[in-house]
Amino acid sequence: MQQVAVGGAIRTLLVDSDPGRLRLRSAATVTLALILALSASYGFITVAGQPLTVAMLGTVVAMQSAASVKDRQQHSRVVTTVLLFFPALAAVSLAAVLSHFGKVADVGFIAVLFCAVWVRRFGPRGNALGMVAFICYFFALFLRATPSQIPVLAVAIVIGLGATLLVRTLILPDRPAVEVRRLVRALRTASTAVLDVAINCDEFDLAVLRRRLDRLGETALMIDDWLDRHDAARSLNITSDDLALRVFDAQVAMEQLASMLWSLGPVTTWPRGLRDAVAAVRVCLEHHPTDDELRVARKCAAAASDRADLSETEGLATVLAFRAMQAHLAIHHITTNALAASDEAEPLPESTAEEDTATDGLDPSTKAAIQVAVATSTATILGDMISPDRWYWAVLTAFLVFTGVSTRGEILTRVGHRIVGTIAGVVAGVLLATLVGHHPLVQMILLVACVFCAFYLVTVAYAWLTFFVTVLLAMLYGLLGDFSIEVLEVRIAETAVGGVVGIASAYFIFSTGTRATFVAKVDEYLQHLTDLVDAAIESTVTPGGQTDLVAETRRLDNALQAVVTAGKPLQMGPAVRSRRGVQRLLRGLQVANRSAHALARAGVNAARADVDTAPPEPTAAALRDAATHVGGTIEAVKKVVDGDAVDPPEKTPNSVILSVAGTSDIPPGPVRAAIRALSNLDRALLEVTARV
Repeated sequence: MQQVAVGGAIRTLLVDSDPGRLRLRSAATVTLALILALSASYGFITVAGQPLTVAMLGTVVAMQSAASVKDRQQHSRVVTTVLLFFPALAAVSLAAVLSHFGKVADVGFIAVLFCAVWVRRFGPRGNALGMVAFICYFFALFLRATPSQIPVLAVAIVIGLGATLLVRTLILPDRPAVEVRRLVRALRTASTAVLDVAINCDEFDLAVLRRRLDRLGETALMIDDWLDRHDAARSLNITSDDLALRVFDAQVAMEQLASMLWSLGPVTTWPRGLRDAVAAVRVCLEHHPTDDELRVARKCAAAASDRADLSETEGLATVLAFRAMQAHLAIHHITTNALAASDEAEPLPESTAEEDTATDGLDPSTKAAIQVAVATSTATILGDMISPDRWYWAVLTAFLVFTGVSTRGEILTRVGHRIVGTIAGVVAGVLLATLVGHHPLVQMILLVACVFCAFYLVTVAYAWLTFFVTVLLAMLYGLLGDFSIEVLEVRIAETAVGGVVGIASAYFIFSTGTRATFVAKVDEYLQHLTDLVDAAIESTVTPGGQTDLVAETRRLDNALQAVVTAGKPLQMGPAVRSRRGVQRLLRGLQVANRSAHALARAGVNAARADVDTAPPEPTAAALRDAATHVGGTIEAVKKVVDGDAVDPPEKTPNSVILSVAGTSDIPPGPVRAAIRALSNLDRALLEVTARV
């Protein structure tokens, strides 16, 4: 039993928490690039009679290029990797020339750091170019490079970039068809997890169901991201738009089914037809069912749906189970009957720069660059006071805490993660160094393992990256014969100084408030929600037309993710009342988001229907009135988030429709689904206004 539990925990870490194996692929790319670069660089320095430090530069360039190049298409990633040679060589040459002028080299370092942040305005490519320039300048100073070594260091850079290109193009090239099948498998796994909780509601609480529904939504968004990078028709027998619609259907049907089953209670109270329909869904959620099993499951679920009494909740749940089964059955047919097409996707149009946004004053990247310049300048002075030989750790911390974050709260959280990871890494590094001793082979294996773990877990928590990098440094110093506990103690002190300087810079120079950013993201999400409600209702009352509701729903989901990200620092703040208020708001928006999914699905189904199925004009008018009512509730949420007092609305969407049009006997279909979705959406939003 214990082995089964351990196996389940490992599966959760390696598979369930990494849909599509994207983190695994990223970490493997960095690790393989490091191994290849280290091997080739060691061979080069042996032949050329160069010190080991030259090989270190090639290895670091390989790691940085593999980790920082994040263009969406394979072709663009290759181009960016090739272009990295120029800023890398320029940075190494500048450092080698300035290193003999004392503090002038430090001034040059600050200038390089400023430029590395400033070029982030040019998107992923600009960010990669800046990061490689920064790391190359730093290592050239660290290695005390001289102008005569520039040709040798250029070769080391070529070796590092060549190793990355080899891994990206030959060893681990893009495999879109494999990736999308893994993502679809992850979608089924997430759906199964949701269904397990909904069925066994007496064993779980509502928080567990919400977490699993969130994971289902995240997996669906990852498939949507895959569709942004690849053409589905080249890997599957379906267009990108059709696949997006199938995934949307499967996600929303499972969300609705889970909500309905949860409300029904234990499975022992269900009628036979509902149990049969849910069993059919389970068959379709298996990864390798036979054609006969799928055929029997579909027949069984269809029969149960035909016999269902739609006036009862159990009957509606049976129909929802049949729809969920149909959606996943369609995805099974898509992925098992894939075309034998090339895995290489056509390059899609890609902007190399971030979208221009109207801002007051300086560009955000310029503000961040100034913040970094001030922080790293101060860190250079303070770090040198602590340790003239290790001052760069303070500078690195002051620089890296600004990477990928923008608000004060995010920077404060990043600093906390870095300090905690460093302290824990020092303890682990000392223990490992003591246990291993001077065994180069074991130390090299541990070094490579630390690199893999650092980049595999970096998206889980930044502290993990810092932890494994600190352990890696302990192994590296041990390998070079320079290990001591005092060195790691200095690292803790330098990291703390760099973190404090970074926080001070974030708070006093072009400060960006965490709460203000959070409120702006919530407002943006609510605007997307308003747009979706209007579009869904219009599609419902005018069936048979064109609709962009699937894409609109994904934009809504991405906006919600932005809200969750912006709210994370606020959930870690010292004020208990504020922390709980943010948590309640996020929970309310997540519940409302699933109701918005159901509303969008009603609009999509109406778009598929015939024009002559349009509802009567009084019903259409009532639906529009209900949508206006929900729009008023959304505005009330905006006011509450902004800190204004609001009066609760007097009516619900159902009462609006029934009083205006008398539509209590509306037959099953998009209109009825829209009424139910509007009602649930309004209820969730009213809960937000009452409790936040």
